Amino acid sequence: MAECDVLVIGAGPGGYVAAIRAAQRGAKVMVAEREYLGGVCLNVGCIPTKTLIHSAELYHTMKHAEEHGLDCAGVSFDMAKLVARKNAVVGVNTGGIDGLFKARGIEVVWGDAKVLAPGKVQVGETVVNARNIIIATGGRPAVLPGLECNGKTVIGSTDALSLTKLPERIAVIGAGAVGAEFACIWNNLGANVTLIEAMPTVLPREDEELCKRVAASFKKRGMDVRVATKVSKLTDHGDSVTLELEGKKAGSLEVDLVLVGIGLTCNSEVVSQTPELGMELGPRGGIVVNDHMESSVPGIYAIGDVIDKTWLAHGASAEGIVAATNATGGDKVMDYRVVPSCNFTSPEVASVGLTEKAAKEAGYEVKVGKFMLSGSGRAHAIVATEGLVKIVGDAKTDELLGLHIMGHEAGELIGIGGLAMSMEATVEEIVDTIHTHPTLSEAIMEAAEDYYGMGIHSRPKR
Repeated sequence: MAECDVLVIGAGPGGYVAAIRAAQRGAKVMVAEREYLGGVCLNVGCIPTKTLIHSAELYHTMKHAEEHGLDCAGVSFDMAKLVARKNAVVGVNTGGIDGLFKARGIEVVWGDAKVLAPGKVQVGETVVNARNIIIATGGRPAVLPGLECNGKTVIGSTDALSLTKLPERIAVIGAGAVGAEFACIWNNLGANVTLIEAMPTVLPREDEELCKRVAASFKKRGMDVRVATKVSKLTDHGDSVTLELEGKKAGSLEVDLVLVGIGLTCNSEVVSQTPELGMELGPRGGIVVNDHMESSVPGIYAIGDVIDKTWLAHGASAEGIVAATNATGGDKVMDYRVVPSCNFTSPEVASVGLTEKAAKEAGYEVKVGKFMLSGSGRAHAIVATEGLVKIVGDAKTDELLGLHIMGHEAGELIGIGGLAMSMEATVEEIVDTIHTHPTLSEAIMEAAEDYYGMGIHSRPKR
């Protein structure tokens, strides 16, 4: 039997942040974890994929070094060494969490958790009594009948991170963030990649205009992109796989490896196994919470992928701050309006706020400003002219409703939009903000000027 003020179930980017914040606010905190500190994000998600993405991008740049006036003839890569570097980066990050926990006096209890009742959780062989509980159990890859992974010729994202040999022909099923990012990694390393998506565009959650442009970019890099297309049958031959496709680009496709990246399922078994709790779950099994991150059961909060909202690590962390604050006597609400997203594809696609289509559907009188990176001096200097910045605003008030960026370091730039929206800034205030020259961030100012038809480096609107 153990006791604490706050028990956090799960040590991923939502859980470990919530635990630290609760401890900072004076609570005695315990964390229940069944596998590893850092969760999917640090171990088999965000950090390892971005490590491989960087290596693959660097290799692609070196293969095209002549564009920079450099000679890198004979450049090659070693998949085993790329994986070893990825593992080393993961180790540094997970070890850092352990150190943060110890510095804050946070105790980790290892084992599977099950909420027995409000304030009581079974963790392995230990029963923990907690004044408040924060559930941060995350999600797992979704499985579709007929597309089950075998760990060899048909794999999921976790298996993909440990490939020490690059197959020649790869099919990626699902062009969301997971599928599109791996497709770009392998394409940059020289594999023949086919990206298959049932929706009309790649990255279907992003602004439609940018999605079409990034699909064109993928094709320019040699990727076979098949949108509005589904896999009707998968046949595993042991050393190769045949896919039968239906839809816009129907046909038969033979490859050496298939990656299935079609989404996630909520890990809500921690409460669904105890129906007497009366916990409200959503249509896809996610725990339903209010804007204070509290569930239908008082004293039990939930954050991250298990609540089926953002499916983003930084979204989970923000939710963790809210939940931890409220579980320790505070009063804080979650503002999903300003949660940014980034797809670390080649090129990157990042956004915050409403797309042009969503803004119109919400009833706004929409006004748009754009700037192509081909007009940026900095973009030319670093050979990164592909992409654009798009601003979506309310024509009546000029309030910034959304910022969408396709291009080099889009994920680094999108925070500007998040800050502006959180301050309810107008597009005019972005125009009046002096941006450093020469930088990529100037493209945001240029798009804001174009919103008013006053872009200095944009062609006049007709």
